[in-house]
Amino acid sequence: MLNFKQYLTEAELLAEKLIMINNGKKYGQIVFLAGGAGSGKGFSQNFFNSSDFKIRDVDEMKRLFLKIEKEKNKYPEIKGLDLRNPNDVFKLHTWVEKYGFDDNSLNIMVSQMKNPETLPNIVFDVTMKNIKKYHKIMDVLIPMGYKPVNTHLIWVLSDYSVAVKANKERSRIVPDDILLQTHVGAHETMWDIVGKGNIPNNLDGGIYVILADRSATVLYTDDKGKIFTGGKYGSDKGRKPVIKDFTYITYKKPGKSPETSVKIKTELYTWVINRVPLVGDKGVWGDE
Repeated sequence: MLNFKQYLTEAELLAEKLIMINNGKKYGQIVFLAGGAGSGKGFSQNFFNSSDFKIRDVDEMKRLFLKIEKEKNKYPEIKGLDLRNPNDVFKLHTWVEKYGFDDNSLNIMVSQMKNPETLPNIVFDVTMKNIKKYHKIMDVLIPMGYKPVNTHLIWVLSDYSVAVKANKERSRIVPDDILLQTHVGAHETMWDIVGKGNIPNNLDGGIYVILADRSATVLYTDDKGKIFTGGKYGSDKGRKPVIKDFTYITYKKPGKSPETSVKIKTELYTWVINRVPLVGDKGVWGDE
């Protein structure tokens, strides 16, 4: 019987299932990775060629501010905040928004872009609970040379009940009411786009919906169940798992019209209605 090293050939690794954004182009691509808090957006970066992108994650920025404060006592307003405390998480979020640190860091990055031909690929890890955030970012990037056809959207669709559990287990715990707001807002915004077809004019790239259920994701493992990470044999911390299969729908290809088939719409609706958090007696969308 072949061992795992022999079985997992180089050809199979090259056949790792990934969404290749615009056929893997190295420059000028923007990806908005959308989904409520705890939906698994971080892990879902393994489902596309994210290694070719700069990742803008506000949550990582917040952790960096806490680290700087602890080491240099530079930000006394956030001194001693604990990311395992939901109230502290909210305070930190409010502080970052109050001083516009996210906007400032984007402006700094943009100011360093000198050549329109080599604009860096960027992933924006966002909830998409409000479409205004999307337009605010695009208003900065379009003048720099980024194009609508190179602007893509990936919705990480997760079961809200699973997200609630994941939120309690991760290193940064979001308050329950905020968690609900992010999921309701993300669902409403994304359903407006993929369900109703109200696609922003400056979004003409690919639009994908990833089903974030663990049962829908298959990783390469050895005969003992150890995940192969794409580095040397075994589990290397910090390396990406190799994706054998996952479930997603391509709603729109770059530069093309969105899918309008009954099959696609029915599948999307089934995915959404079985995972959306309920609000009141009629759900997020009332009678829809």
